[in-house]
Amino acid sequence: MRPAGIVVAMEEEFLPFRALLPTLRPAPGTGPWETWEGEAGGRPVVVAVSDCGPVNAAAALEALVARFDPGLVLSSGAAGSHDEALLPGDVVVGARYRVLVPIAVQEERARHGLHPKAFRFRRDGARHHADVLEAPAELLARAVASGEEELRGLGPWTGPGWPDEVAARDGRLVAGVVGSTDSWTRDATDLRALRAFYGSHCEDMESAFLAQLCALRGLPFVSVRCVSNNELRRPLAPSDVPAALALAGARSARIVARLVAGA
Repeated sequence: MRPAGIVVAMEEEFLPFRALLPTLRPAPGTGPWETWEGEAGGRPVVVAVSDCGPVNAAAALEALVARFDPGLVLSSGAAGSHDEALLPGDVVVGARYRVLVPIAVQEERARHGLHPKAFRFRRDGARHHADVLEAPAELLARAVASGEEELRGLGPWTGPGWPDEVAARDGRLVAGVVGSTDSWTRDATDLRALRAFYGSHCEDMESAFLAQLCALRGLPFVSVRCVSNNELRRPLAPSDVPAALALAGARSARIVARLVAGA
């Protein structure tokens, strides 16, 4: 059986897998990447810890694919909300992926006659362009089912960033648009503009770029992202960021581990 490949960016997003998948062990000979092998529900699993950003994520995944030949790829971790209704502890399963190119840059490209689509890659000698990449329907459905099952038992968010005016509630899940950029958008005006332009539910720094590499490779891909912060409702203080990332990473890891075990 081909393994499931999992890419996480940060230590806070990886550590929950050590408890959830106790068979994980360091994989030898994987170069600069921190890569771990194990199994979940009888299926081989390979987890790569890439560090943040598109270059790190894509390079780590390419190394994972070349060495381990996974049958599917998953991304797990935290994300910032673009939707005022999605609060810390809520989960976005990526049905679609978009690269969050600044809107002014997109408009400038169009004015100069350049190709406006953010996904651009070569495959089999041909150039491919797309505004959006989509998750395979069957993998998406299984990810949503795993997420809904896990959220039923996790209860309300206990970390920082919950708006004072909102009563505590259980986490909610949406199958939506995960947008990716190479920076953390925190300005409320920018967040609302990205939401209006791209239809994005949340943003991270890796998922869309992993989706592009999987499209190039013909691999099924889905990202599971737990909201760690909603800057539109209650911005995180710098001292709150590590705790929010750790809690969001733990929620998404539980969903991904359940998904792999049932795959």
